[in-house]
Amino acid sequence: MVATHSQPRHFVAIDMGSNSFHLVIAREQDGSLQILHKEKQQVQLATGLNAQNILSADAIERGLNCLRDFNQRFSNLDQAQVRLVATHTLRVAKNREQFIEAALSIMPYPVEVISGHEEARLIYNGIAQSQVLAKRNIVIDIGGGSTEVVLGQKNTPTHLSSLRCGCVSFNERFFIDGQITPASFRAAQSAADKQFASLSKEYFSGDWDLVLGSSGTVKAICEAIQEEHGDEIVTLPRLKQLKLKLIRCGHISQVQFANVDDKRTQLLPAGLAVLISFFRRLPISQLEFSPGALREGVLYELAKIGQYQDIRHRTVDSIAQLYHVDIPHATKVRDTAMALFEQVADEWRLRPHARLLSYAATLHEIGLHINSKALHKHGAYIISNSDLPGFSEALQQDLARLIANHRKKPNELLLAELEPSHKLTLIRLVCLLRLAVLVHLGRIAKALVLEKIHVIPDGLMLVLPSHKRKISLFMKDLQREQKQMATLGMQLRFVSSLGLTLDKAIEAKDDTLNTVTS
Repeated sequence: MVATHSQPRHFVAIDMGSNSFHLVIAREQDGSLQILHKEKQQVQLATGLNAQNILSADAIERGLNCLRDFNQRFSNLDQAQVRLVATHTLRVAKNREQFIEAALSIMPYPVEVISGHEEARLIYNGIAQSQVLAKRNIVIDIGGGSTEVVLGQKNTPTHLSSLRCGCVSFNERFFIDGQITPASFRAAQSAADKQFASLSKEYFSGDWDLVLGSSGTVKAICEAIQEEHGDEIVTLPRLKQLKLKLIRCGHISQVQFANVDDKRTQLLPAGLAVLISFFRRLPISQLEFSPGALREGVLYELAKIGQYQDIRHRTVDSIAQLYHVDIPHATKVRDTAMALFEQVADEWRLRPHARLLSYAATLHEIGLHINSKALHKHGAYIISNSDLPGFSEALQQDLARLIANHRKKPNELLLAELEPSHKLTLIRLVCLLRLAVLVHLGRIAKALVLEKIHVIPDGLMLVLPSHKRKISLFMKDLQREQKQMATLGMQLRFVSSLGLTLDKAIEAKDDTLNTVTS
């Protein structure tokens, strides 16, 4: 009888926002979620909401057409678990049942119209699945009809708020004719100020380790700032400069940013007014964009996949399983690397990079999944081009650099572009990783042990074991490694625990070598 493999579980999350509808399809892979497809359509449901909170037939039809498109993406998936959530516009629409009943005829899943607090909770949980959070965090998500502001400690949200100020609704109120004037900004900011003033006192301490913004509006503002300043660091002075630029344009038709979608550009003044008010009122000094959002929170909750204390650990474990890493061997290499690390970390100022070395040691052989030849290059490619939740782009590339250099001739070009102090840090980590790999080369049952290593001005002094017999092959490996590391400016010196240097041992006759190593 042929064994049958269980079918992978698939999960579908649909976020029906006031501006855009989002679809995410994922499957469970070794205890983690692997994203298969993402898609969004800018439905602008909120533009169809009138003063009496009645949703227009046109807006309803736009939303239903989008759901028809989304349904085709996953209708053939067997036993997919699906969750649809709707936010502010359907929360306030008096005729929302008309939309919900029509949606049921398109796909047989109930539409959950979630509260503002529930939306805020799911947003925070989605962000927690996408990156490492600090001890004290504040998150703002500027949606089409509402803005959610959340306080949290690490992965746990502690205060949830939903405010009646969104980029679509504010655009309809203050920038509907496309005119961008100081008066329109003043009116929009004044309305936003009143909303932020309603927050509880906990929001006004300003004592945050991390300030994050999510959603397409914050992303568009970050992209505009990137174009103006060369990076995406959001500060109040930069927001004010962007505001002045928009005012100088005079009309939304004159606003052009190469990296901002035209449909998103139309909502830039309204979103900017809300974000400026957020900075001024709370107060906030700096903000960074987070890729996580409501749909990720819905997806992970649907799949009932728990959070690790550190999202990066889950990512590393998942990718190790995905690429069938030899976990027992990887664990030995990691333990050796970290033992070496502990002996030099303080002198080399490597303490902040302990986890990076640990991750690199765990994943150093993932390239075997492609081919054993040039496995270090294959591994670096996999890391560079994978979705690694919890890893910043910079950390991801550093991980790829370590894996690319864990064996063979070091790739100097990968390191040459780095700032000098950063380059030195990576060279030192590369050295420790390579030594750990070398110790376990050939998967020796009882691996050799480097008893001690010492920092010397231009590199390391390694103390070789004296009690081992027949370590001549290992010494030859070390000689080759000595030449390889010299290309990076890292000098390796060797001494036996009997006090005789390796150079003298090699120059001596075989009987001398046997004496040294016996």
